[in-house]
Amino acid sequence: MPMMSENVLKQTTFVDHIASVINRHGWQFPVLMALEGGRPLTFLGGQLMWVMQPVLSLFVATNTVRQTAQLLEDPIAVDALIARLQVDDL
Repeated sequence: MPMMSENVLKQTTFVDHIASVINRHGWQFPVLMALEGGRPLTFLGGQLMWVMQPVLSLFVATNTVRQTAQLLEDPIAVDALIARLQVDDL
């Protein structure tokens, strides 16, 4: 069985964390709608987060902004977040 790389493990952990935060606030439906409906635009959303990082970092930890931008740029990670939210929504 191949071992997961450190980056994949970090991203999986971050997806779990983000899904937990979304669930805790009851935002599953709006987030799922935005991710599913805007799937072709998620990469652009990640790019926008990089541009807005200095401002966003005033309100959210810089590491969280960076990880969220990387998640949005990776279609596999977006799919994993959608799947996690759908499972938690049952």
